[in-house]
Amino acid sequence: MRSFWVDRDVRRQAQWGACRLMAELGHALEGIRSALGRMGNDPAKWLAAYVAEDGWHRADGLRRRLETWVAGMDDEPEAEQALAVVRQEHEHLLRAMADGFTKAFRASGWTVAGVLHQTRIYPEVVQTMGGRVAYFLADAMRYEMGVELARQIEGARDLTVRAAIAALPSITPVGMAALLPGAAASFDVVDAKGKLAARIEGTELKESPDRMRFLKTKVPDAVEMTLGKLLDSAQAKVAKEIGTAPLVVIRSQEIDLVGEMDVDLIARQIMDSLIGNLARAVKKLAAAGIERFVITADHGHQFSIRKDDDMKTDSPGGVTLDLHRRCWIGHGGSTPSGAVRVPCAELGYRTDLDAVFPSGLGVFKAGGGLSFHHGGFSLQELVIPVISLRLTAGKPAAMPGIQVRIEGYPTAVTNRTFGLKLAAAGDLLATEPLLVRVLLMAGAEEVGRAGMAVGADLDRVTGTLTLALGSEASVGMMLTNDTCQSLRVVVLDAHTDSVLAESDELPVNLGI
Repeated sequence: MRSFWVDRDVRRQAQWGACRLMAELGHALEGIRSALGRMGNDPAKWLAAYVAEDGWHRADGLRRRLETWVAGMDDEPEAEQALAVVRQEHEHLLRAMADGFTKAFRASGWTVAGVLHQTRIYPEVVQTMGGRVAYFLADAMRYEMGVELARQIEGARDLTVRAAIAALPSITPVGMAALLPGAAASFDVVDAKGKLAARIEGTELKESPDRMRFLKTKVPDAVEMTLGKLLDSAQAKVAKEIGTAPLVVIRSQEIDLVGEMDVDLIARQIMDSLIGNLARAVKKLAAAGIERFVITADHGHQFSIRKDDDMKTDSPGGVTLDLHRRCWIGHGGSTPSGAVRVPCAELGYRTDLDAVFPSGLGVFKAGGGLSFHHGGFSLQELVIPVISLRLTAGKPAAMPGIQVRIEGYPTAVTNRTFGLKLAAAGDLLATEPLLVRVLLMAGAEEVGRAGMAVGADLDRVTGTLTLALGSEASVGMMLTNDTCQSLRVVVLDAHTDSVLAESDELPVNLGI
C-alpha cells in the first residue's frame, strides 16, 4: 500500500517519475544494444529497425520525455548518479547507431531502397489525398515526435505514419525546399552567388519567402501561415482567412528555433509542448472545414549530451557556403580526420559542391547548439515522419448532467510542479468515465500538462486522463514552458477539445 506522502506530495511524485523514466529508457537501450551487431550493411534494414512499432525510435522518445521531466522539476533529481549513467549509455548507443548506419548508407550510394524520399512527399502523399489539404511543415520534428503526435489526434480516420528519408544535407534550406511541388522531378543544391540554395525547375530558393513564392506559382490559391498565428487567431478569423483554399500550409519553426538558442533547459521545455500545440492546430483547421491533413518535417535532430572540445572538429575551410555543427558545404578545403567528404553530385545534385560531415556524433567548430544539432546522416537527423489523416469536426457532443470541477490549485504559480484536485459528477444517465486532458494554457498555447495522477488513469504519452464519474483525483501539473507570464488550468474533452472547466488566470512567479 502506497504511503500518504508518496500519493500526495507532488515533488516526491516527480522524483519517482524521473526514476520510472530512467528505468524505461535503460530497458529500451539494452534491447537496442543487443540488436546493433546483427544489422549488417543494408540501410533499409537499419531504418526498418528504427521505425518499427516497437523500434529504436522509442528510445529517442523516452530520452526526450525524461529530459523534459527533469527540466520541469523544482528539485534536482535525487537519483543524479543513475541519471548520469543512463544519459551516457544513450550517448554511446547513439554513436554506435550513427557509425553503423553511416557505413551502410555510404555502401548503398547514399540511398535507401524502397523508402519514400522527401522530394516525393508532395506528389505521392499530399496530391493523392484528394480535396482540400492542410500541409504542416514542422521544422526539425523527429520521427518519434511524429509518432507521439499521431497518438494525440483523437477521432482521426485513415491515419498513417510512415517514414521518409530527408534530403542531404539535413538542414532547413534543403529540407523545406524538398517538400515543395516540383521537387520530385527537379531538385538540386547549388551555389547561388556564394550562398547555398535549393533549385527547383531552375528557380533558386534561399529563404522561406522564396519557397512560399514558388509554392504559389504551383498552387496559386494556397494559403500559408505560421503555427503561432493559427493558434492565436479566433476560429472565425481562421475560417475567413483560409476561405476555400485548396492547400493550407502551416509552418512551425519552434523546435529548430529554441534548439539553436543553445539554452538546453528552455529548449527541452518548449519542444515537448509543441506536440500538443500541433494536435490542437489540426483540430482547429478541421473546425474550419479542412478534412485532410499531411504533417511532416524538413529534417530531424540529435539532442544529446553537450559536446566538449574533444568532440569538436575543425571546419574544412576552403570556400564555405554554409557551415553547421553537423555539416559543411562549399568548394575545396580539407577533409578533417574522422570526417566524411561527399561530392554533392553523388547525392544526385547537378552541382560541383562538396559536403563534409563529422563522423559519429561529432560536430564542427561552428555556431549553433552543442547539444541540439542537425545536418548529418544519423537516423535521428535523416528519418522524418509523414503523417496523413482525415478528420471531420462535428459539433461538440453535448454532455448533459456532467460537471467537472478544478479545486485546490494555487493562486499563483511559484513552482514548476504543483498539485490540484479534479472532480467529475454526472446524473443517472451518465455512466461512462470521462477522457480528458488537463493542460496549462498561456493564451492559445500549451505550456504544461498533467504529469502525475492519483485516483485516475493517466496515459503519459497522449496526456489523456480517464476519470470516473463521481470520483475525485489528485493531479500533479508540470509547467514545461516557464517563459509565460500567466496561465490557466484547462480541462478539455479529449475527443472534441471542448472546454469542460478552467481556472482563473494565474500569475507565474517562479523563484518566489
